[in-house]
Amino acid sequence: MNAPDTTGAILNGNTLAEKRKLRRIVFSIAFAVFMVRLDSYIVNISLPTLARFFKVGTGEVSWVILSYLLVMTGSTLIFGKLVDRVGLKKIFLRGYGLFIVGSLLCGLAPSILLLDAARCLQGAGGAMMITGGMASIPHYLPPQITGWAFGICSLANSLGIMVGAPLGGIITGFFSWEWIFLINVPVGILAIVIGRKSLPPDPVLSPAIKEQRLHFDFRGAILSFIGTSTLVFSLSVGKDMGFFSPMILTTLAVSVAALTGFFIMEKKTADPILNLAVFRIREFSMAIATTALAMMLLAGGNFLVPFYLELLKGLSPEHVGAVVMVYSLVYMPIGPYAGRLSDRISPRRLCTIAMVLAFFACLLFALTLSLPGLIPVVGYLSLLAVSYALFFPANNHLVMALAPVDSQGSASAIYMTVMNLGMLLGVCLFEGTFAQSLPEGMPIQDLHRDGVARAPQLTGAFQTAFIAGACFSLLAFLMSFLSGRRTSISRRQ
Repeated sequence: MNAPDTTGAILNGNTLAEKRKLRRIVFSIAFAVFMVRLDSYIVNISLPTLARFFKVGTGEVSWVILSYLLVMTGSTLIFGKLVDRVGLKKIFLRGYGLFIVGSLLCGLAPSILLLDAARCLQGAGGAMMITGGMASIPHYLPPQITGWAFGICSLANSLGIMVGAPLGGIITGFFSWEWIFLINVPVGILAIVIGRKSLPPDPVLSPAIKEQRLHFDFRGAILSFIGTSTLVFSLSVGKDMGFFSPMILTTLAVSVAALTGFFIMEKKTADPILNLAVFRIREFSMAIATTALAMMLLAGGNFLVPFYLELLKGLSPEHVGAVVMVYSLVYMPIGPYAGRLSDRISPRRLCTIAMVLAFFACLLFALTLSLPGLIPVVGYLSLLAVSYALFFPANNHLVMALAPVDSQGSASAIYMTVMNLGMLLGVCLFEGTFAQSLPEGMPIQDLHRDGVARAPQLTGAFQTAFIAGACFSLLAFLMSFLSGRRTSISRRQ
């Protein structure tokens, strides 16, 4: 073979042997998604233990989470481009290897600085795993089951979020904090063995194509990393330091300058990190915008619900955790079914329906959250889970199917970057709306002390925040609805 195979699916799944191969491919990708998302949350409960072990404060120990997130988000576009140039399997498996090395170094780290550095390696490996894995689905699988595969990956993503924090607490409590990282080593090695056997080999490239792909856009890679990582930093710590503090204003200025330079340079580069031409596909741009708005609602709502349960309902943290789990319990059985549904009907239509449900979930919760009992919040979490169980597989399916076949890695990277930035922006906007809606003279830092006593005064602030969330979902609905009446999403050549 002298050129890369861009014909789409390589297996039809018509025979029992092919169906088994397809299942192994999906399992390998879904497990990678699970591991990457798990390690985003598994450290949370262990932060106090890490602070005591290394004798550092909360600000220093928070970088154990932040370094992982910064590098993973900042390098996603770079590895998306490498997926298209080097090969899906190579980037996916090398990402696993880097993730395992990072996990081993985390578990052996003698200082907080070395732990942060090892988490950076984990983040880079995670970006390679996610971009390579998500791009593999439309490349290796036949179109009639890609929605089902995205549904399985969506389920794996939810499982990683749901079990991450409690699993970290269990491992730290029964063993030691080192094992929340070291457990990845044997599990990751097994996953690499399965991946090597499951994923078909990358195509052999001709010498001419190899020579063409040697010229990598290093300046674009540096600018994209600086721009996205400083933006993630600003959004992550801005709500604590203050968005008008000198540090945050400086990093935001650096981000704007780097991203502006990046987009200008990408227009002039022959083989750019980010092919801006993909945004000329109207349906693709609309689907990406819908993703950002949907993630803003989901992350922002998830940020405020625990405050609502503690401050207005007076629940203890363990009871708050039990109530919030309703979302995951409703989501898990629906996700795979919704994925199969997106193989049979238009994914765009499913995304539109999902955002209508999310709109009503937010609006009804805003109107009923002052009622006694937990029925309003349980109803909100349940309806939101149904809407996002429909949305994620269909939206994944839509984004990847609308992207050109030679830009699957870049499309996957754009999707994951937008998801991460949408989540951070959603938390900032929900928290800002809530804080600005508090009665004058009620500082937000005092709410944990006397929140229940001031419940009537807080109700309006929560209502305003979730009405804002309803506006996000309404905009997402309009983006999805106006993206065109196109129902055929066969892969673009």
